[in-house]
Amino acid sequence: MKNVIRLTESDLIRIIKRTINEEESEYYEIPAEEYKKLLVMTGYNGRALSRIRKFGGKKIRVIGDLDLNGQPVTDLGELSVVGTLNIGNTKIKSLDGVTSTRHVYYYGTPYEDKLKLIERQKKLSLAQDRREEDVWNINNTDEEGIKANIAFDYAVSEGLLKAISEEERIELNGLETRLKELSDRMEIEEDPELLSEMEEDYDEIQERIDELSNYVDVYDLIPTKYNHYDMSMFESYTEGISFAVGTKEEADESLYEWVEQLIDDVGYNGFNRWIVERNIDGDEVANDFEDMFREWIYEDPRNYDIVRLPSKQQYEEIWLLEMEKWVYENMGVRAPIKYPTKEEGNVFDFYDSENNEFQLKKEGGRMVLYNDGNVVQPGQIYEDEETEEHKREREKRISYIESEIEDIKEEPDGELDEDSVEEAVEDKKYEISNDPKSLLDELGYDYKDYINKEKFIKDVVSEETYSALSSYDGQYDETKFNDVTYIVLRVD
Repeated sequence: MKNVIRLTESDLIRIIKRTINEEESEYYEIPAEEYKKLLVMTGYNGRALSRIRKFGGKKIRVIGDLDLNGQPVTDLGELSVVGTLNIGNTKIKSLDGVTSTRHVYYYGTPYEDKLKLIERQKKLSLAQDRREEDVWNINNTDEEGIKANIAFDYAVSEGLLKAISEEERIELNGLETRLKELSDRMEIEEDPELLSEMEEDYDEIQERIDELSNYVDVYDLIPTKYNHYDMSMFESYTEGISFAVGTKEEADESLYEWVEQLIDDVGYNGFNRWIVERNIDGDEVANDFEDMFREWIYEDPRNYDIVRLPSKQQYEEIWLLEMEKWVYENMGVRAPIKYPTKEEGNVFDFYDSENNEFQLKKEGGRMVLYNDGNVVQPGQIYEDEETEEHKREREKRISYIESEIEDIKEEPDGELDEDSVEEAVEDKKYEISNDPKSLLDELGYDYKDYINKEKFIKDVVSEETYSALSSYDGQYDETKFNDVTYIVLRVD
């Protein structure tokens, strides 16, 4: 009878942990700084380092960023780095067996040169395929082919590339065939004299091939992975120079991106001051400082011709004076009036110079004067006769009242007229919205906080030419193909 082994849950967990540990034990983990010290001791030979007894035959896993930039390292062997690996400016030729959890820097190494060579050969192979299939034939091609031909024509017209003719291409193909045949014959030729003649022919053919090799066709241009802003880019295989081509719309969009990038890089200081100033958003400045304008007006209302209203007390004084003047002029009451008061219902209560008490009320749309409850008719108040002295006293008092009222109105001590204040605020906002620069300069504010970026970019683009996109010489050309306008320029 066979024994049955029963596994509990804890047994199963233990087995899984042991399995994981066994897998992890495949690596010997070591801090980056310690690894670098050991690498120096082994003459910077990573493969030899991995064989020392300390590691017990396990693969090395470096913990942390490993910086070997500029060190005489030639081979790291099999290595895992938990972090960034920098082997720039070393003699590393291969990274087979090397892994990193982050980034690997290998600039200035034979390994980088090898990758560039592989990429170059791949580009050359693709270019040759395009040439053999004539995919960029200007009479039958796609957008990429049109742009390639435009770039090529521009390069030739600028003297940057030399175009090969069909006759020269046929000649070149024939010479290459002849050179190959001649080379094969030279390998088996034993007659010294004949061999010498063949060598002379070989040199002449090679010289002509070298001359014709300086001439290229449109397939010398290779489309790059990256655009120049919104424009397509092509690189000359033979000369290593690059060109950008795009429709006028793509060039305009590229200019927009160029301006936007320049703003991000150097801010608005990278542009002409006048174009910055004219793109300050005056409305935004005016709205931002509205409260400040209001404070200025309240602090110095006279400077803004703001009307200050009389106080409640002054209004009361003016009313009493005007009512007194009215009774002098219309009722013939003798001056001076004493104890004038304003009773409920706008009743003017007073005593004349002879201590008679009166009340002036408005009834039925007209003013009515009462004395001891009886209506008094104008000119019939007094029993004795009116004298010149009485008239002079009234006129004197009326003149005084007019002067008093004018003085009160000229020196009001009440609140500011709110309508006048708001009108002055709006006037100030309008002034600043049309000239925001003056206020920002006065207060020492930076223009950039009030630039309408979208409007600014469009303004710059409208003023700028496509030469801004040429990082090489600022030159560009404009050409048409199939009624479409294209912009072409040299990038580098």
